[in-house]
Amino acid sequence: MALMAWKDAYSVGNALLDSQHKQLIELVNDVNGDADLGEVLDGLRQYGEAHFRAEEDLLEAARYPDLEQHREHHEAFRAWLAEVIAARRSGGDAAVVRRDVHHYLSIWLANHLLVADKAFEPWLE
Repeated sequence: MALMAWKDAYSVGNALLDSQHKQLIELVNDVNGDADLGEVLDGLRQYGEAHFRAEEDLLEAARYPDLEQHREHHEAFRAWLAEVIAARRSGGDAAVVRRDVHHYLSIWLANHLLVADKAFEPWLE
């Protein structure tokens, strides 16, 4: 599986959010490595909670008009991750879970950053 790399195109012009997005790319790449899958999944859960809270707070303060739709994107991620964690705990094959997680996150991350997050960039200026 190919590693993801940060691209300037992913930047939303906010140092905190960009830093957090870079952390997510590292977690996506950890899925490929030798890191314990349970730890990576827990890291994704913790990341999601902290990052989504920070992003939503900034968007609320900026009076971003599509905040509710953005929250729905975050909630969909949380629901997907909860299903993955449950599948892994119930004995899902680690190699299959790693492949599926990497595939989902690679697509989700690029789309989320380049579409959903880029949409709010002007509101944070």
